[in-house]
Amino acid sequence: MFDFNNSANAIQQNQTMLNSYFQNLQNQFTPGYKAESVQFNDIMGQTMGGGGAKTQSNGIIFSQGQLFQTECATNLAIDGQGFFMVNDGNQTHYTRDGRFAFNNGMLTNSEGKNVMGYQLDAQGNICSDPQPIELHMDPNTKLYGGKYTGYHFDETGKLYGEQTITDPTTGQSVSESVPIAQVSIASFANASGLKKTGTTSFGKTDNSGEAVVGVAGQGAMGRIAAGSLELANVDYAQQAAAIGMAKQNYEANFAAFKAMDGLMESAIGLVR
Repeated sequence: MFDFNNSANAIQQNQTMLNSYFQNLQNQFTPGYKAESVQFNDIMGQTMGGGGAKTQSNGIIFSQGQLFQTECATNLAIDGQGFFMVNDGNQTHYTRDGRFAFNNGMLTNSEGKNVMGYQLDAQGNICSDPQPIELHMDPNTKLYGGKYTGYHFDETGKLYGEQTITDPTTGQSVSESVPIAQVSIASFANASGLKKTGTTSFGKTDNSGEAVVGVAGQGAMGRIAAGSLELANVDYAQQAAAIGMAKQNYEANFAAFKAMDGLMESAIGLVR
């Protein structure tokens, strides 16, 4: 016997999967994007008269994306586990998208959220809680922080100011790098439990657990690849094949539903 509820559910499920696959393909060139997967689990079987009702589960695939070198000093990528921390003024989000830049002296991501990190003393020791990373440029002298001609990040996420000191007696110049700040990295006991708060950003949940905050290279946390970005982990061939199969299932279920709907209308007409 044809089950209208099952058929309608199947059509809706295939539409949901198609939307997810298309979103993945749409973001295959978005740095730090993590592919989304959709699964449906039975919550009431036929024996209980539920018509095979299902519940939707959206999962994020957090596999490592390929690293791409950009040569932009403020582009950062994580090679290994962990997330960058960015703050919108109200809450902290977690991301693998390292498209950062200094805007009005604040290190921000592509959405304008502040990148969080630690202040460092002259020896490179952490001397603050996580806070927005700042490095202002003097518009008159063109010096960063009033004394640095440039800056760079290393593989632990430390930000260094570059300066040249000249001995007034000998005239000899020595270049040195002074530690300023360090990007903070967060990890979770169950990263798959994170919820999406944006295209490439996530928020913590009870399922993910609290964030464990530290720095790159600490414990199981990965290293920082400065001047690089992590590409999306979307497999084009896999997503295209999945779209083809979901589309076929959608069309088959819709055709069956439409045919049975027509037969029902005819039967009702005969009864009348």
